[in-house]
Amino acid sequence: MPEEPDLQLPCDVLLDDKWDTSALRSVVDQRCHAGRKPSHLFLGRKESLLLRKHLGDAFGAETVSTFNALYYMGMLVTELDTPSCVRVAGEKFMDRLERRGLDLSKWGEDDFSEWELHFS
Repeated sequence: MPEEPDLQLPCDVLLDDKWDTSALRSVVDQRCHAGRKPSHLFLGRKESLLLRKHLGDAFGAETVSTFNALYYMGMLVTELDTPSCVRVAGEKFMDRLERRGLDLSKWGEDDFSEWELHFS
């Protein structure tokens, strides 16, 4: 059976052989200035390896065995089964509520307990 060609996904940042936090920060800042705080960071296989090495150098290789529930720069990291991709997407939920005029300043911690049930 012939192997399916890998799809080329649109990328926000192109990385060579090293993780580039400043390039990613620039993209995130652009989105934030446009009014959208990204909630997810999607990485291809190449970029996943680069981020693992980058974090491993900082915190020890044994601490970065998986990206399960890992947040980087406030975004949930999701590995894609594609050769190469760096894409920021989504929008932080609470920021969207506040922009729509919902006043959260008087809410306590318990007021948010049911939100996950309705919006996940």
